[in-house]
Amino acid sequence: MTTLTSTLRLPAALLLSCALAACGGYTTVNLGGAVSGLTTDGLVLANGTSSTVAIPVNAIIYTFPAQIDVNASFAITVQTQPARLTCAVANATGTASGIAITTANVVCVPNKYTVGGTIANLNTAGLVLTNGSDIFSPAAGAQSFTMPTTVADGTSYGVAVLTQPAGQTCSVVAGTGTAVMGAGAVTSVQVSCV
Repeated sequence: MTTLTSTLRLPAALLLSCALAACGGYTTVNLGGAVSGLTTDGLVLANGTSSTVAIPVNAIIYTFPAQIDVNASFAITVQTQPARLTCAVANATGTASGIAITTANVVCVPNKYTVGGTIANLNTAGLVLTNGSDIFSPAAGAQSFTMPTTVADGTSYGVAVLTQPAGQTCSVVAGTGTAVMGAGAVTSVQVSCV
């Protein structure tokens, strides 16, 4: 009798196991999402402290190599920012259900810097500097300046005199270039007035 009962339990257990698998009874799921704006290498994401994924340049999707348990929480952070970009993760936290998580999306944007430099011999008011549509008017006696609007990495800039100060003529040296990450803020523009 015991042998017959044991024999009947084994097929019932197998049948239950097969039924759960057929119904989508997953115990782990993938974790990932879409990627936009990743134009340089170096981005590494972490889920907690145990799982990381390096995302290659120009990727449009990513998935962590380790699946997560159903009903487990996740918290994705940027462990390493890529060169010249700042990336953020939307929908970075949550709890896994029985389907793959594909909405932890990554958006990367170019870093931005200020553009400015030094001013020599500005004795009167009225000087107006321009960088495209960005304008700035330093006070008389100012020895340095910073344009109000930042410039995105890889973007060209061109500082010029829009309006001369009263009774003086100012010129710009090293006013054009390209903002490049690693160099930091542009501080090499020189304005000289006579």
